[in-house]
Amino acid sequence: MSEQSSIKLGMSIALTGPAQGIGKQLHDGALLHFDAINSEGGIAGKEIELIVMDDGYEPNRTVHNTRQFIYTHNVDALFGFMGTPTTAAIRPLLTHSKTPLLMPFTGADFLHQVANYHVFNLRASYRDEANEHIKFLTFEKNHQNIALLIQADEFGITVEKSLTQALARQGLKPSIISRFKRNTTDVERAHEQIKETNATAVIMIGTYEPLATFIKLANDAKLNLEFTSVSFVSSKELFARVEPGQAIMVTEVVPNPITCQAKLCKQFRQRVKKHPELKVDHILFEGYLNAVVFSRAAKQCQTDYSQQCLLNSLPSVLEHDSDLKALFGLTPQQKKLPVYRSYSP
Repeated sequence: MSEQSSIKLGMSIALTGPAQGIGKQLHDGALLHFDAINSEGGIAGKEIELIVMDDGYEPNRTVHNTRQFIYTHNVDALFGFMGTPTTAAIRPLLTHSKTPLLMPFTGADFLHQVANYHVFNLRASYRDEANEHIKFLTFEKNHQNIALLIQADEFGITVEKSLTQALARQGLKPSIISRFKRNTTDVERAHEQIKETNATAVIMIGTYEPLATFIKLANDAKLNLEFTSVSFVSSKELFARVEPGQAIMVTEVVPNPITCQAKLCKQFRQRVKKHPELKVDHILFEGYLNAVVFSRAAKQCQTDYSQQCLLNSLPSVLEHDSDLKALFGLTPQQKKLPVYRSYSP
C-alpha cells in the first residue's frame, strides 16, 4: 500500500465522556472486520493498523489527535471520525495535508459538498434524515406543532437548518427551537421552554444522555409528546435509557442488522457471536461496514497503491460491489444511500 509495513488509519472518537457509547461501538465494529482481514494476511501482505485516540467528543482534542495522526504517525487516511463539531474543527488540517477523511460518523452538509480536501461518506446526509423526520411527523402522524431540541454546536446548527427547511416546504415553522450545551444533560431550561408551547412532537438533536433526560422530564410533566431523533444519537443507547414502551422514532443510515438478510448482515452477526461482550446494533454495524468498504477499495489498489487510486476506488466499490449493492438496495437509477427507521421496543 505504501512504504510503511502496514496500512495506517487514524480514528478520533469519544472513548470517555457522555458520548463514549457511540465511539466504542464504531471502533469495535471496525475491528470486527479489520481483525478478520489481518488474520487472512491483510492486504497485499500488509496489516491494517487502526490507531485510535480519544477526543471525548470535544473539537479541540480532535484537532490535537488529528495532528498526531498526520504528522507523527503518518497515517494513510483518517477513518471513522465521530461527530460534526469535531470534523468541522479539522477542516484546515484536511485542506493543508490533503489526508483523506473516510467514512466520518456525521451527515453534515459540508462533508457532502465539493471542497479542497478529500472526503468519502458512507451514510446518508442529515438533510435526508431531516426530510424523513418531517415526512413521519407531518404526513404519517399529522403533527403540525413540532418543537426542536437542539445541541448548541455545529451538529445542532446543521440539522436544525435542514429541519426548518423541510418544515417550510410544508408551510410550517418550529413551535420553538430550544438549545442545550454539548456533553451535558442540562436540558431543564429547554424543557421549560417547550412546555410553554403548543408542541405535540419534538425532534431531538443530540446524544443519548441529554435526550433521555429530556424525555423523562417531559413524561413527568405529562406533556404527551411524540419524540424522534437522528442516527447520531445511538438508538440502542437511547432506548436503553427510557421507560419500556416509550415511543421514539430514530432515523438510521444502515439496515436493521438484527433482521436484515443480506450477506453482509449475516456475516456481521456471525462475527459478533464470537464476541460475547458485543451486541448487534446499528452503530456497531456501521463501524463494521466502514471497514468493509475501506478494505474492498484498498484491495483494488494493492498492486499500484496511491491515495488517488483509493479515493477513486471507494465510490466504485459502493457502485459495483454486489454485496454492498444488495445491502443498500442500490440500482443504476438509485445511487443515493437510503435512510431507514428504528422504533423503540
